[in-house]
Amino acid sequence: MTPDPQSFAARLDGRIAKLPPLPEALRAVWQALDKENLSITQCVRLIEQDSVLAGRTLRMANSAFYGLAGRVARIGDAVNLLGLRAMGSMLAAVSIGDALKPAAAPAGWSLRGYTRHAVAAAVAARALAPRLGVDAEQAFLAGLMHDIGQLVLVSQFATEAAAVRAHAQAGDLPSHLAEQAVLGLDHAEIGARLARHWRFPALISEAMANHHQPGGALMDGVDGVADLTVLIHVGDAMAHALDLADEPDEAVPPLDAAAWLKLRLDEPAALALLARIEAEARAMSEALGS
Repeated sequence: MTPDPQSFAARLDGRIAKLPPLPEALRAVWQALDKENLSITQCVRLIEQDSVLAGRTLRMANSAFYGLAGRVARIGDAVNLLGLRAMGSMLAAVSIGDALKPAAAPAGWSLRGYTRHAVAAAVAARALAPRLGVDAEQAFLAGLMHDIGQLVLVSQFATEAAAVRAHAQAGDLPSHLAEQAVLGLDHAEIGARLARHWRFPALISEAMANHHQPGGALMDGVDGVADLTVLIHVGDAMAHALDLADEPDEAVPPLDAAAWLKLRLDEPAALALLARIEAEARAMSEALGS
């Protein structure tokens, strides 16, 4: 039975409203970055109070990705060596997916593959950020979150996710077009709705919503949205090109010409970036155990 798009949108919003909140430590770091009068000391204390989060964070801080092996014994060390902005990215990497882990992976879908692709897109967006003057850690977070709508679908709406997959295979369609046809909205918009519920900055949720079709963001002129959307769009394409998720039916999505030109990447620079992104994404995925 094909899901009804109108009823799905209403059920989606209801299900998102019931999802568990993000760790208090992660929200505290973001508030501190937004200058909401939370001190670094308070942030460190909140991370330390969550023993599981603290342990995973220390493991990540000592990984090859950050190049600090053996130098980080305490959360305070990590903040001092990496800075609060990098800590925000690290906390997001080790905690966001936990709220949405599916009880059982649907046929043909892999949590490991999803995670590896998300990490690669995040690393790519961060590597590209200086070309547009975008905050690198903000780009990382947006890249990490760009496909989280897929995780919402497989963890919360297994029947609908199966219907989308069947429609995509029958018509040889990319996932976002199959989702639009079956559900009335795609994983980019689903993820943006979740980001708004979790009170992410509007800049990030809007860039997530537009990452498959950056043309609208490029034309609307809203401060910062266009540049961040370009980074996610191109970072996503680069991550697919590297195929770090080891997906058998991997395909590189169409690349928006205006978005690519905005980055002013020639072939040697693009190849160098791909090599760097591959190495960094593998290191971070290994640290995450994916």
